[in-house]
Amino acid sequence: MSQPGDKFDKNTTAQQVVDTFPDAVKGRMIVVTGVSPGGLGFETARALATKEPKLLVLATRDPVKLQKARDDILKESPHAKLASVVVDFDSVASVRKAAPEILALGNPDILINNAAVMMCPYGTTSDGFEKQFGVNYLGPWLLTNLLLPAILKTPHPRIVNVSSAGHRYSDIRFDDPGFSEGKAYHKRESYGQSKTANMLHALELSERYGKDGLVAISLHPGAIMTNLSRHATEEDLALYKAFLNPDLTPNMSTGLWKSIPEGAATTLTAALDPRMDDINGGYLADSQLAKPDDGKLDFMDLTKISDYGKDKKGAKKLWALTNSLLKTDF
Repeated sequence: MSQPGDKFDKNTTAQQVVDTFPDAVKGRMIVVTGVSPGGLGFETARALATKEPKLLVLATRDPVKLQKARDDILKESPHAKLASVVVDFDSVASVRKAAPEILALGNPDILINNAAVMMCPYGTTSDGFEKQFGVNYLGPWLLTNLLLPAILKTPHPRIVNVSSAGHRYSDIRFDDPGFSEGKAYHKRESYGQSKTANMLHALELSERYGKDGLVAISLHPGAIMTNLSRHATEEDLALYKAFLNPDLTPNMSTGLWKSIPEGAATTLTAALDPRMDDINGGYLADSQLAKPDDGKLDFMDLTKISDYGKDKKGAKKLWALTNSLLKTDF
């Protein structure tokens, strides 16, 4: 039987998704990380705020940007119930401080792990982890597990991890996730590893807690030029030369790029669409289940999932590695 989400595609917008599933938002507590204005997280939160969530928790590292995001959302949805929490995924201590602040607000029904950095120069987090792996994966993994007991108390718990087609740049480097303290660093492979980790995180959550009603989904939002691309060099942009205007802005007529509202649509599909119940642990692209990898890296088709991105053994192994790195026992 056909379902509303079956019609979603590359051009679907965030607002269209929430308009399709308003009852999945109304009366629920939803946490969105990485909500700086101009990014996908902000657009995700903006759209959610239009549908009467019980509480929308905005979580990001910069207090100034956090306040601006809140103000901008309230201009459009003045009656929306919002809360703000500062969290910096560069710091385990910040994550551990933020989690009880969120829990003091209630039990989250939905957690959207959106915050990320992309292809930055080599660096480490305040705890010594390679920065992309630490910020994009380890921090969100820790926050998720700290919130999870409360999330599981809700009627329809869901966790969404924003990954990327860039996961195809690298599997998990189990023997050297930190790139030999930078000596073997490759920013594209590092980004790929962190995004593969987001996928395997969702997969292992579904394996561990699916029996408790949890649905965990990862996704590729699409090719979108946002502030996430601030570390892109001329060499990086040269890869996309055929898809850029002379001033290096996206040439939308090429068919590669999405707008920010289109980019946030797949996140919201993962968060709200009831079809996700049947593909728990899955990975979406253009709001549909991704296609198997055929080995061809085609810029015009970013809807494929690598074999290692759906490897249950790899997901279990990564969970154990993460516990070891963070000295936790989840």
